[in-house]
Amino acid sequence: MRPEKFREVCKGVFVMMTTAFKENRDLDLEGVRIHTRFLIDKGMRKGNGVLVPTGSTGECPMMTVDEIKQTMKAVVEEAGGHVPVMPTCNSTDTRVAIELARYAEKIGADGIMVSPHYYWKPTRGLLLAHYEAIAAETSLGIVIDNASFATGADISIADLEKLIDTIPQIVGLKENSSDIGKWDEECLRFDQRINFIAGNADCHWPYVGLIGSVGMISAMSNFIPDRVLEIWDAVQANDFVKAKELHRELMPISLYNSRFASEKYKSYVKEIMNFMHIPAGPTRLPLVPLTEEELEGVKKVVTDLNLV
Repeated sequence: MRPEKFREVCKGVFVMMTTAFKENRDLDLEGVRIHTRFLIDKGMRKGNGVLVPTGSTGECPMMTVDEIKQTMKAVVEEAGGHVPVMPTCNSTDTRVAIELARYAEKIGADGIMVSPHYYWKPTRGLLLAHYEAIAAETSLGIVIDNASFATGADISIADLEKLIDTIPQIVGLKENSSDIGKWDEECLRFDQRINFIAGNADCHWPYVGLIGSVGMISAMSNFIPDRVLEIWDAVQANDFVKAKELHRELMPISLYNSRFASEKYKSYVKEIMNFMHIPAGPTRLPLVPLTEEELEGVKKVVTDLNLV
């Protein structure tokens, strides 16, 4: 899909998909396919959302390049054009990111999400080198993932402007910052040029929708996409009161998650899915599983919200 066309559908609920693993932590491709069909059955469609496999929620740092490719292909095939698929092509080695971007285009992905390299601090010069090299090897639209939690550096407004000016294929930004002032300035200056997507929408949506976000990155949409889509629909109808009420109904999920250190976040999401019999399985080391006490807390959240 051409970048300008992808920007038109690069909106709605962005499911940061978990990657299903077997109990021995091998890749569970059938589980990936079942999960993809579940998301479509629950209402994910072109125009209201995007599937995003192989990102940090999908544990990409603990996957081989071949496993990432297999996962991308399974999601694209099962989506069947019903909903756009935007695989994440992350690596601190730009050559690997390019390899993944080429493969995503080859199998028919609609666009790609790319975080800055990690380990080396992403200064402006390194950011430009990374994204320019990737853009030169694919015709797909690119969404930047401002993954400061992984890179240790927030992409500044000045650096974002330079990236947009230099690389026409950039169609969006996944903004993970909690700085509403930064959000406001970014949308004011650039929302006619790229799409802004709330990186922590399970906490920040629908509030950043008022500022100009056209998309909501959601981990809980892995298991309740229909309920997250209700929030999106309310915002599209400019019914922010209803959107706020729907959002607050789901806040127990985010509030319980806030008790955990960040390294247990993926385990938390996966355990909810396991309770709901949605293929997820365990996380891979070095991410550790929840304790028995924590699992009881997850079970209470699932029960209290009638998720099963």
